[in-house]
Amino acid sequence: MEYGTRPKNLGVFDVDCKEMVFYQYLPIKLIGQTKPVTEERLDCFEQIISDCCRDFISDYGLDKYVNSYVYLTAKRLYQPGGYSFNRKGYHSDGFMTDDINYFWSDKLPTIFNFGKFNISMDDKLSIHEMETQAKPENEHQFEEGSLVRLDQFVIHKVADDVTEGMRTFIKISFSQDKYDLIGNAKNHLLDYDWEMRERQVERNIPQEK
Repeated sequence: MEYGTRPKNLGVFDVDCKEMVFYQYLPIKLIGQTKPVTEERLDCFEQIISDCCRDFISDYGLDKYVNSYVYLTAKRLYQPGGYSFNRKGYHSDGFMTDDINYFWSDKLPTIFNFGKFNISMDDKLSIHEMETQAKPENEHQFEEGSLVRLDQFVIHKVADDVTEGMRTFIKISFSQDKYDLIGNAKNHLLDYDWEMRERQVERNIPQEK
């Protein structure tokens, strides 16, 4: 496949989250398990987690689901005008992996670019190539509240015009790798003890190497 493909749009969903939260790559299912496990305060995300799991199983199979970790990133925070939750610039989640990610936000949807990209298989060089090859006329944003599925071939960036106010963003990640950076959320309801790696100044690859 070529970089610059479209994500799968699963439609518009409602998420009733009023409490401020920040969870970064919280493991909610370990390899070998079949059911996500979250604390009660995350019940507001239960439906969207279930929808993502059903879609993943439908398109990739039960075996791959069982043999994957599932991670939840959930942020409901106040965004000052001009500042976003995540780093700016075009990139690809799960670059050079089979990871699958689902995005949802109640406002300021992710910007996708559907042009053709010639990308080097290099973590740092590819970021520069995505940025320079992305054409403004190929940009697209889905409706607010849309749940979209991405693989490594989907090029995207955070919204440019960040307005002041509260925003909820959810990311559900399916991977066969441990996301083991220091600062990632710990799920105390699951039995695991990972050696965690230091975060770097540049964009971090969440997978173990």
